[in-house]
Amino acid sequence: MPQKYKVFFNRNKVYLVKKNQANFLYNSLYSNLKASVIQQLSVELLSNNEEKIIVFECDDLETSWKIFKKQFTIRKAAGGLVLNQKNELLVIKRKGLWDLPKGHIEKGEKTKQAALREVTEECGINGQTIVSKIEKTYHVYYLNDLTILKPSAWYLMNYSGNEKTKPQINEGIMEAIWIPIKDIPKYLPNSYPSISSLLENFIGSDSFYSTASV
Repeated sequence: MPQKYKVFFNRNKVYLVKKNQANFLYNSLYSNLKASVIQQLSVELLSNNEEKIIVFECDDLETSWKIFKKQFTIRKAAGGLVLNQKNELLVIKRKGLWDLPKGHIEKGEKTKQAALREVTEECGINGQTIVSKIEKTYHVYYLNDLTILKPSAWYLMNYSGNEKTKPQINEGIMEAIWIPIKDIPKYLPNSYPSISSLLENFIGSDSFYSTASV
């Protein structure tokens, strides 16, 4: 069971944690979570690109998380951190920012199936295989008149083929390239906040490098 939840609103971060577990720096701290506060904060945080950290300390973390999710329209997604035999990571450039291949889970589709399909569709490669599940990221954004919460499930994948990548232009993807693992930090400043966080958390882990060395 998660010890905390982290949700991105542009570059702002909202944490839900258990009572007395806010052992990191923050700008604002709330005791427990109320729907009205989340609604008000959503408008405020989505109207700027600051880097505020907001924390909710919760008596019951899972109950508070359910209340939090009810304030949004949920659109689930899945994607992959794909490594090839040269210890390179597959990245895409979407709307001018570096990203990882991912997309919405279709009706009746399993999460793993969606992740594999999205890599193929967005990057034009086939035959990638899932090694392990990594984590979920969460971010909130506006779409038309809706406020969307997108949980994205991420999987570590291996690719042993030699196909040339082909970015999915009609989805706003202008590049799909392989980059050396050592160069990943160079791409983080010009990437989506949730993607930067995912990569920062994972590129230093044992599982990443043990897989990359295969």
